[in-house]
Amino acid sequence: MTLVKAALNQEMLTYFNDGTVTGEFSAALDQAVRKVKNDAKKRKFYMTIEEYAARQSAYARKEGRAEGRVEERMETIKDLVKLNFTKEQIIDFLIQNFNLNQQEASQAYNQATATA
Repeated sequence: MTLVKAALNQEMLTYFNDGTVTGEFSAALDQAVRKVKNDAKKRKFYMTIEEYAARQSAYARKEGRAEGRVEERMETIKDLVKLNFTKEQIIDFLIQNFNLNQQEASQAYNQATATA
């Protein structure tokens, strides 16, 4: 990264973090943001960096929880197979304990046992 590009990135980050204008680039950025905020039609589409970061963080947490649930389900299936549970018993267990429907439970079973 060139020094100019690094300086512009730092100027932009400073502006987004605390609203401080430190040069020509952040001044132009500040004017553009103010123009959008002052336009009644465009204002409703404006999102602050904090709102964007919060949305991205919430999405990442949601995805992480979903991945964790899938991993837990896969490990549970593998453990039940090791305990000699039948396919039908495992599917019933998944339906009762993981709130899956018949098709989802069957797919989860097939996926877990295919990688076992």
